[in-house]
Amino acid sequence: MINEQRRRFLKFFSTSFLTLSVSPYIIGVNQEAFADSRNSFNKHNFFNPLEIGWDDAGPLKESDEKGVFIPEDFTCRVIAKSGEKIIDNYIWHGSPDGASIFPSNDGGWVYVSNSELGNSEGGAGAIKFNKYGEIEDAYSILKNSNRNCSGGATPWETWLSCEEHDKGIVWETSPFKDNSQYPKARKMLGAFRHEGAAIDPNNNYIYMTHDDMHGLFYRFVPGGRVQSEKFYTNGELQAAKVNKDSSISWLKVPDPSALEESIIDQIPEATSFERGEGIAYFDGKIFFTTTNDHRVWLYNPSKNNLSIFYDGKGYFNKSSPLKWLQSWRKDNQGKELQSPDQITVSNNGYPIVAEDGDNMELCFLDHKGFAKPLVRIEGHWLSEITGPAFSPDGSRLYFSSQRGKTGSRSTGGITFELRRKI
Repeated sequence: MINEQRRRFLKFFSTSFLTLSVSPYIIGVNQEAFADSRNSFNKHNFFNPLEIGWDDAGPLKESDEKGVFIPEDFTCRVIAKSGEKIIDNYIWHGSPDGASIFPSNDGGWVYVSNSELGNSEGGAGAIKFNKYGEIEDAYSILKNSNRNCSGGATPWETWLSCEEHDKGIVWETSPFKDNSQYPKARKMLGAFRHEGAAIDPNNNYIYMTHDDMHGLFYRFVPGGRVQSEKFYTNGELQAAKVNKDSSISWLKVPDPSALEESIIDQIPEATSFERGEGIAYFDGKIFFTTTNDHRVWLYNPSKNNLSIFYDGKGYFNKSSPLKWLQSWRKDNQGKELQSPDQITVSNNGYPIVAEDGDNMELCFLDHKGFAKPLVRIEGHWLSEITGPAFSPDGSRLYFSSQRGKTGSRSTGGITFELRRKI
């Protein structure tokens, strides 16, 4: 997930490789898609009902000693630092990345976070909170994997942890301590530079993004009942070919393990996307981001239709480096979304997107097509915001500065809890 744009800083952003053009929306939200997403909210959505809204949060106030800007009626605390023990137990992993929340039976919850370290030092860790939001425990749920970037929570309460390298695979693991059934390698989900995963609970299809300049958009069709081995071994990995009418033809991937040929090369007719990143399920829809063309996409499985939910490409290409640097320092007047990365969705259908840029912002994408900052972190210039996830009642938002102020992959990471005063 390291953004090449950040390394170059002021060198601006060049050509687009995306061959798809399915929407006329140049700046702002696809209003039809936005209304459809909001109006159909289902309280039985399996993932984070978010009973407390966040879209009305006020302007950011001045930062605290941690360099974090937050709205007036919010508090922020550090819950973990890479390389340091949590409650004298688990040492929090380096490079905290994609994350999710799992409710526990005692009224508390578990925050699961990937580690994007390489050289078999990656994996995933978990922090257990009680019903009062106090940390009770912390532990590892996956060890000795590589560059675990993002992933996805399943309706059957497991975590799909995705490796981001050319032969990266998906590991399925349990968020709960001492579950002897996991972790398990799910190689049928493909070998490629995985980013995120989102599951449609209506049929348990698994949708995935591919962090490559010519990356594909995937779905996995299961071949058996949930949590059976046949679910994966008899299933089929497919990649999207977007047609002129914005419908999708799903193409079978001949060899998901990519032993002799990369998946991209196996199906050259599949549609390429400019670095697929975050992905989230919300009420029958699949949202995903593409970083290099500053877009948020919306796939509607029931209509088999792909649309551009938000398009910041037109504005961004017209911006000067100076204008860009000035824009992020303004108060919450609203600004264009830049380099969208990981994503979640609030209870009223507003995408919440982590920008993979030097402004280090976590933003609401509002109905006017502006990215309204909810969090900004200053002084962490070699880092990025990762792992946004809400507590089950929506009162707390967790996220990380992956490499913190030091830029260290192994010890720089800081994980925060943003809490709204009720």
